[in-house]
Amino acid sequence: MIKDFEEFYEAILNNLTGGLVSLDMKGNIIYINPMAYKILHIESSKNLLNTKYAESFEDFEALSKVIKETIETGKTVRRAEIAIMHANVPLIIGYSTLIIKNAKNLNLGIAVIFQDISFVSTAKK
Repeated sequence: MIKDFEEFYEAILNNLTGGLVSLDMKGNIIYINPMAYKILHIESSKNLLNTKYAESFEDFEALSKVIKETIETGKTVRRAEIAIMHANVPLIIGYSTLIIKNAKNLNLGIAVIFQDISFVSTAKK
């Protein structure tokens, strides 16, 4: 039997094969998993928790736009792609968004789940 559910849930998020960023409705980063750091090529030692996404992701304009639209409109995306730049190399990121609600159906925040699909997109051509 699992004794520490918080540790268990955090371990699940930390072991996802895709990136995950969750934010509150004010745009503060509440959680970012290790794969998100890796996909975005952000030093894992850089602590983005409790920072504004607009500042933390200023180099990722398309990702910031996705976050802004989700917070402002409440609309979610099942599957879409954006291009981001890393060291003058374009990366294709496949993503989905979701609204995080509590038991009373109130919006607590949003999350963006994403993967680097650059190789897959290139292989399709």
